[in-house]
Amino acid sequence: MVRTLFQIVGLVLLSGSSLAFGQLDSSSTILLRPTGVQKSAQSLDSNRYKVRAPESRPQRPTFDDDPEIDETPGAEIPAAITPPPPKKTESKPKEVAAQPAPKPIEPTATTEPIQVNQTQPPENKTQTSAPVGVPLTEQMKELLLGGTDKEIEDYQKRIHPQDPRQNVVNISFSPAYYYNDSDSRYSFRRYNSNGPGLGLGMNVWMTPFFGMQSKFFTSVSASQRNGESMVSTEVQAFEAGVRFRKHFGYSRKAAQLSWGIDYHDSQNKISKSSTSSIGRKSTGVSLSLEAELPKSVTYSTTMGVAIRPRMQHKEHNTGIEAQSGSKGETNAINMSLGGQWLLDRQNQLFWRGEYSVERNLFEGSASVADPTNDATPEGVSVTNTMMIFYFGFRWGS
Repeated sequence: MVRTLFQIVGLVLLSGSSLAFGQLDSSSTILLRPTGVQKSAQSLDSNRYKVRAPESRPQRPTFDDDPEIDETPGAEIPAAITPPPPKKTESKPKEVAAQPAPKPIEPTATTEPIQVNQTQPPENKTQTSAPVGVPLTEQMKELLLGGTDKEIEDYQKRIHPQDPRQNVVNISFSPAYYYNDSDSRYSFRRYNSNGPGLGLGMNVWMTPFFGMQSKFFTSVSASQRNGESMVSTEVQAFEAGVRFRKHFGYSRKAAQLSWGIDYHDSQNKISKSSTSSIGRKSTGVSLSLEAELPKSVTYSTTMGVAIRPRMQHKEHNTGIEAQSGSKGETNAINMSLGGQWLLDRQNQLFWRGEYSVERNLFEGSASVADPTNDATPEGVSVTNTMMIFYFGFRWGS
């Protein structure tokens, strides 16, 4: 029994010794260094064994951006620790910088503090301020311009861009044909002439409601009879003044009415070689009224009338010095009818026919006897009529 026990112990010791020798290698160094022993110098196989980083640990670059990490051989790297997930934090609203509170408005001499709890009604003031009226300059401005600044601005915005009423300046040019007849029982004032003529006109609108206008007409190569021969004559008419305009709507088919006051001057200049007739000249104020009635956006009918009361009348001597009377009274009236075609806002064609009548009534007797009957008439009267037909072009901007 004892022998058998010793055999078993011997076998155990023999097997332990063989296992110990199997862990040693004479050509290798011991992986684990004893404590207290200094690090030996590097040999050829000093970097033979190197502890690898765990695969779960990301490789940390150096400051030189080298993809490999230069670690000391044999250094022990602790296992990577997975960081805990980030904690969810509630987003806080951005803090707004506090603004200083507005300063309270201090009552001044012109402002009074408001009383909230007012139990008694305010006392009646014995003195009340009178309403301030519109200044005289503003009233005159509104009268001259035909409306307030707001009305003018509103009208300019609402009318059509192709409406000729948008124009500030209108200039017209028109060939014409005229016929002039002077009828009187005094032969020196009895004559007639006809021929081509030329008409010019201009309108300047300072606002859509107020402007200025001028017109001029002259005959071209006109003549009249002088006994058995012909002498040259020239018929002219000029007027200029202010215009006010009233619009009955903003549409291009809306009617409009204009009225104004003008200075009018008309005359017959007869050659000095004439011995059978004398010239005349009439000047004065003309009150006019004209309407424009659009039939469509491209055509309008125009009509007008002008009254010329108490005009100044003079007679021009020619080859003979004669006067119809000592003094006279002159009145005239003019009527017109026409139409215009709208090509665009800046260009229009128009036609117009005018008929005017001037009446001269003299007092006393004539200065020279009438050569037709050798009589000296008294209270001579003269009726001068003028008919003009225009066909022209108008340009606006």
